Amino acid sequence: MEATCHCKAVRLTIKQKPEFLLSCNCSICNRYGALWTYSTPDQIKVECSGNETKAYKHGDETIAFHHCENCGCVTHWIGTDKYPEPRMAINARLFDRSDIEGIKIRKFDGADTWSFIDE
Repeated sequence: MEATCHCKAVRLTIKQKPEFLLSCNCSICNRYGALWTYSTPDQIKVECSGNETKAYKHGDETIAFHHCENCGCVTHWIGTDKYPEPRMAINARLFDRSDIEGIKIRKFDGADTWSFIDE
């Protein structure tokens, strides 16, 4: 599956269709409005034509959120060296809508309880 930012300068490819997408309500995900699909960095290919992505880290700096320097779309995040395991996420809103249609969306309370709240 392939995701692209609005201007198509950033292209992310994942090898398999996700089982679910995650909607998190933490302070940053709530503002981004992203739906995330997770994998390990070796399962996701990131290609940039022209400008590279720009990273933003906050709080304990365990995650670096990347966005396209041209159009500004939040494209993905990757765990930093402070993250406990190799982990990466793609903003699933960058896939064609038809590609993610029917995939379950799980709700995660990243603001308070750090647990799923959809079950």
